[in-house]
Amino acid sequence: MKFILIAAVSKNGFIGKNNQLMWHLPNDLKRFKDLTTGETVLMGRKTFDSIGKILPERRNIILTRNKINFLCLENNKNIKIVSSIKEIKNLTYKKIFIIGGEKTYASTIEKAQIIELTLVHEKFHGDAKFPKIDPKKWKKIYEFIYEKDRHHLFNYSFIRFERKK
Repeated sequence: MKFILIAAVSKNGFIGKNNQLMWHLPNDLKRFKDLTTGETVLMGRKTFDSIGKILPERRNIILTRNKINFLCLENNKNIKIVSSIKEIKNLTYKKIFIIGGEKTYASTIEKAQIIELTLVHEKFHGDAKFPKIDPKKWKKIYEFIYEKDRHHLFNYSFIRFERKK
């Protein structure tokens, strides 16, 4: 099973504040949709709450300690509720996109093979951070830099990292 972390991160490492994104970048949302549609996504309970719905055209896994609160959702074939990362190892998916939040990223980064990152070239102050990417463990494969425009208020980059062998 391949774990792929996918996130949008500010220049100083923040991914959110009050369980919300701190920017709106339509190209980032399109990239997220393009990469994850038809795939399996794993999110923590707070991320699920902030999205407010099951992501369509994807298999959704929700990681929560209070599994019983989500049992009513398990009737949906596109939802799986787990209470630990260990439970995921028993699933038969070829790859899983980890979509947040902070604790879920922190608990899966050591198991991940790829990081798909949108780097927002601004400093923000939030309450949730993405884990540090250790250059001894990760190799930057590419970076595409984009300038702000009328639809994007900030400069940003799409970056792919792969775990070093």
